[in-house]
Amino acid sequence: MGTFCQLFKRYRLRAEFETLTKFGHALAKEGRVYDDSLFTMWQNGKRTPKDRKLVLTIIKIFIERGGINSIEEANEFMASTGLGFLTTQENQIIPQLT
Repeated sequence: MGTFCQLFKRYRLRAEFETLTKFGHALAKEGRVYDDSLFTMWQNGKRTPKDRKLVLTIIKIFIERGGINSIEEANEFMASTGLGFLTTQENQIIPQLT
């Protein structure tokens, strides 16, 4: 299993977010506004998000853009934050993977 910073970078690039700013704009469209420096800390392994709803939003964005392509990848991403795996209810939020 990869670390959060490794997976965040992999899925962000796979989702074709060339810059952290572009990722931030997509997150803002979902109602989550953060400074780009936070994303740099995530990518460098200095911080990991601990808000489950935030991580679910990130997973949703990555799925929509083709960054995460399977339930296994979504679970690995969630688990890398230390928040465990996706619940059955959360799996229903992202039906395109189930």
